[in-house]
Amino acid sequence: MPKILKPARMEKCTGCGLCELLASRLTKGKLSYSGSFLQIRKASSGQPYFKAIIDYGQKTDYPEVRDICPENCYDIEEG
Repeated sequence: MPKILKPARMEKCTGCGLCELLASRLTKGKLSYSGSFLQIRKASSGQPYFKAIIDYGQKTDYPEVRDICPENCYDIEEG
């Protein structure tokens, strides 16, 4: 079974965007929020949390993305 990036602790997310930029750089070779397989959005209006929207149609098991998060929000698990 393939491994995938899982947003395990998004209640800790500060919305810094480091994971988005690194995901884009790893897959597209450039820094871009719009070109990333990982998007960080506000959970909903009035909520203090963020959510991760991940495109699982491509490889997502990059340990670099997991490791760059200053709040340790991600795990890599069996899909």
